[in-house]
Amino acid sequence: MGLDTPSGGHLSHGYYTPSGKSISAASIFFESLPYKVNPQTGYIDYDKLEEKALDFRPKILICGGSSYPREWDYARFRNIADKCGAVLMCDMAHTSGLVAAKV
Repeated sequence: MGLDTPSGGHLSHGYYTPSGKSISAASIFFESLPYKVNPQTGYIDYDKLEEKALDFRPKILICGGSSYPREWDYARFRNIADKCGAVLMCDMAHTSGLVAAKV
């Protein structure tokens, strides 16, 4: 379960076209369910994410993406992953340079 690509997530976290066609290997070989940003605020809707995660019960919850320009609430992700029994994975490939540079 990862951030929807149009919301700033990465294609490798599972992506389906609006018509439902699987595009990435993650969505072809695994059952994936995206979470999205609120279209009015541009922020992840953590309440809706938690609700979907508790219903879907993913094996892995991915925190991180390619182009989500907001801060991630890592504690909230940890809490949601624990509640639904998922492994929490942080995909920080696109931000690791900023972390290493202590920006």
